[in-house]
Amino acid sequence: MRSLALGLFFLLCCNAVRLDRRRPRPIAARGRNETTVQTKPAEKPCKAIPLDFVFVIDSSRSIRPNDYEKVKTFIINLLQFLGVGSDATRVALLQYGSVVQPEFSLNTYTTRAEVEQAVRNMEHLATGTMTGLAIQYTMETAFTEKEGARPAEQLIPRIAMVVTDGRPQDTVEEIAAQARHAGIQIFAVGVGRVDMDTLKAIGSEPHSEHVHLVANFSQIETLISVFQSKLCGGSEMCEVVDHQCQHICVSSPASYRCKCRKGFTLNPDGKTCKEIDHCADGTHGCEQEFMSTEDACVCKCKNSYTLRPDGKTCKKIDHCADGKHGCEQEFMNTEDACVCKCRKGYTLRPDGKTCKKKDHCADGKHGCEQEFMNTEDACVCKCRKGFTLRPDGKTCKKIDHCADGKHGCEQEFLNTEDSCVCKCRNGFTLQPDGKTCQKPECGDGVMDLVFVIDGSKSLGPANFELVKQFVNGIVDSLDISRTGTHVGLLQYSTKVRTEFTLGQYTTAQNIKQAVSRMQYMGRGSMTGSALRHMFELSFSAKEGARPNIPRVSIVFTDGRSQDDVSEWANKAKNSGVTLYALGVGKAIEQELREIASEPDEKHLYYAEDFDKMGEITMKLKSRICKDKPSDENMCQCENVIMFQNQVTKKLTNLMQNIEAMSKKLESLENQVVRK
Repeated sequence: MRSLALGLFFLLCCNAVRLDRRRPRPIAARGRNETTVQTKPAEKPCKAIPLDFVFVIDSSRSIRPNDYEKVKTFIINLLQFLGVGSDATRVALLQYGSVVQPEFSLNTYTTRAEVEQAVRNMEHLATGTMTGLAIQYTMETAFTEKEGARPAEQLIPRIAMVVTDGRPQDTVEEIAAQARHAGIQIFAVGVGRVDMDTLKAIGSEPHSEHVHLVANFSQIETLISVFQSKLCGGSEMCEVVDHQCQHICVSSPASYRCKCRKGFTLNPDGKTCKEIDHCADGTHGCEQEFMSTEDACVCKCKNSYTLRPDGKTCKKIDHCADGKHGCEQEFMNTEDACVCKCRKGYTLRPDGKTCKKKDHCADGKHGCEQEFMNTEDACVCKCRKGFTLRPDGKTCKKIDHCADGKHGCEQEFLNTEDSCVCKCRNGFTLQPDGKTCQKPECGDGVMDLVFVIDGSKSLGPANFELVKQFVNGIVDSLDISRTGTHVGLLQYSTKVRTEFTLGQYTTAQNIKQAVSRMQYMGRGSMTGSALRHMFELSFSAKEGARPNIPRVSIVFTDGRSQDDVSEWANKAKNSGVTLYALGVGKAIEQELREIASEPDEKHLYYAEDFDKMGEITMKLKSRICKDKPSDENMCQCENVIMFQNQVTKKLTNLMQNIEAMSKKLESLENQVVRK
C-alpha cells in the first residue's frame, strides 16, 4: 500500500508540472520600453474557438506614455488565452488618433509570438481622438477578406475591441450601428473620464456583457479574467438560451446572433428570414423574362427564343440554321418552323418548296401610259415623279402644286416636280419666309465700299465678333453684284492687313463668309497707317476699284490712335472718298471728326458701348441709302462741271473782248482829243 500511495503521489506531481507548463506565462519587463505584465492570466485554459479579432486602440495625446505601455500589457495578456493561428484565432490591430494607423492585419501573423512582438513595437501617435473614423475603417477594411477575414459563410465570429480614454472628436453612433448590423460584435472598454453613453453607443447588446469602464489604466488588467470567460466560449450561447432564430443560430463570445440560409435575408426583427428576391431592384437588365434563384436574378427567354452568351438578351431560335429546309428560293424562320418563300413575281407551288413565276404584266396588255408594276394580284399602272394617275388607272397628268392658289407667293411662283415654289422679279430677293420679296435697301446705288476695321487688343475677341456682325449687317443692305456695289475690307492694329479686296467677291454671301473667317489681330492701334493703306492701295485699280464709281470708306475704331490720322484722312477726302467715322467706347471725338467727311452729323457716329452697335448699324444703313450715289447723279454732276467750265471759258473770252474794245475806244478818244 505504501508503494501504491508513493506512486500516486509522484503521478500527481508530474501532472501538476505538466499542467503548469500549459498555463500562459506572464511576460516580465526587460527594460524601460518593454511591456510589463501586472496580473497573472486566469488559470482556466481556453476552449479553442476560432475568432477574427481586431483591437482598435485609442492612441490620442491624452494617454500618457506609461499608460500607453499598460494598454500594450493588457493586449499581450489578453492574447495568452487566445489560440492564435491561421486556422484558429486571427488577430489584427489598429491604433488611432487624428488618423487611423493599421499596425497589422488579420493575415499578417500566424503565431502569438509574432503578434506580441508587433504589439511591443507599437509607437504612441499622441494626436486627436477620431473614434468614429477608426470604427469605419474596422468595418470597411479590417474585416474584409482581402485583409484576412474569413468568409461570412464560415460563421467565424468577428470581434472588435475598442479601447479609449476620452470623448470622440467625431460621431460614433451611426457608424457603430452599421458595424454591428454588419455582424461585428463590439466590446467597448473605457478608461477614466469616458462618457458611459458614448461607450454604450459603441458596444453591442447586451451592454452588461459588452461595455466596461475602469477608473484608470492601472485597473485595466482587472478585465483580463472577465474577457477570458467571455472569449473562451465556456458554453455555446445558442444551446443555453431560447434564441428563436428561424434558420441558424451562431454563438459568439457572451452573445449569439441569428443567420439565414443561403438565398434568404434576415428580417428587421433579427430572428426570422425572408427569401431574397434578387430581381426586385429592377437592375437585372433582362430583355424578356427573369427569375430569382437562390444566388442571383437570372434572365429567361420566351418560347422559341434562346438566351445569348451575355446572359441578358434573347435571340430567336433559327429553325432554318441546319440548311435542311429544301427551299428553292427563299426561306423564313417562324416561331415554330422554317418555311419556304418565293421572290417577287413568283408564287410557291403546292409542294411548299419550289416556286413558279407570276408576272401579271408579262402579256403586255396593261395599257399603262408611263410605268407599270406587277403585284401579287395584278399588273397596276404607275406614274413618274411629278405626275399623278388619272381615274382611268392608265394615263398620267402632271401635278400642279400651285393650282389650289394656296402658295402665298407675293410676286411669282413656279410649279416644280415636288412643290410650288415662290419667285421674285428682277431686282428683288426672296426673304427667308420663302414667300415675300425684298428690294435691297440701297439697290439703286452703286459704289466701291471699303471697311477699315480696328482689330486692336482693347477691343477684345467677343467685341470683335460684334464688329463682324455689324459689317455683315451693312452688307445685307447693299446690292452686291458684279455690276452693283463692290466691297473690300482691311483690319488694322499695329500693322494693316487686307482681308479681301474690292475685286475679290461679287456676292453678299461670299463677302459675309470672308468676314466670318477673319482672325482677330489683337495688338496696337495705328489708325493713321490704316487710312494711308486705304488711300494708297484699297482704291487702286490693282485691288479692283472701278473708274467713275463713287468711293466710300467706313472707318471703325474703339480708342485713341497711336499715330496721326488727319493727314491721310484729308488726302482720302480730297481725292473724292467719302469717309464715315464710327467710334465706340473710348474712341476720341476729335479723331473721329478729323476722319469723317463733312458735315459731321451725316458722317460721324458714336456709341458708348458695343451693346448699342445695333443703333449705329440702323443709322448708318439709313444714311448710306439716303445719300446713295447713282449713275444718274454722276452724270448730272459731270454735266454741271462741264457746264461750269464752258460758262467760265465763255466769260473769260467775253472779258477779253470787252478789254480789247475798251482799249480801242481809249485810242479813238485820244485821237479825237489830239485833232
